[in-house]
Amino acid sequence: MSTRCFIAMTKDNTNFQSIYCHHDGYDSVNGVGPTLRQYHNSESHAESLIALGDISYVQGATVCAYHRDRGDAWEQTQPRTTRSESELFALAKACDAQYLYLFKQSEWHTFKL
Repeated sequence: MSTRCFIAMTKDNTNFQSIYCHHDGYDSVNGVGPTLRQYHNSESHAESLIALGDISYVQGATVCAYHRDRGDAWEQTQPRTTRSESELFALAKACDAQYLYLFKQSEWHTFKL
């Protein structure tokens, strides 16, 4: 069974943009958490990652995006915008995410759901 997670960032201090990640969402060695902090630890890197839409996995600098790499429909995999942190958390939980990684104030924040 996969450890699912959501990867998100603040936009305009009021909205959040997020994507789903299917594999290795845990916050330990070789998981998404350490990977984000080591390889995607700037606003531009977070934006570039989220712009890919939903992903199968992120390992180091390697990302397998559903649309770009597998040809899945963009309409089903594009980043989602939510208007509040509570809406973001509800969306992540509805997708069975076990972790939420939120890039805000220039750093990644980890939430176990």
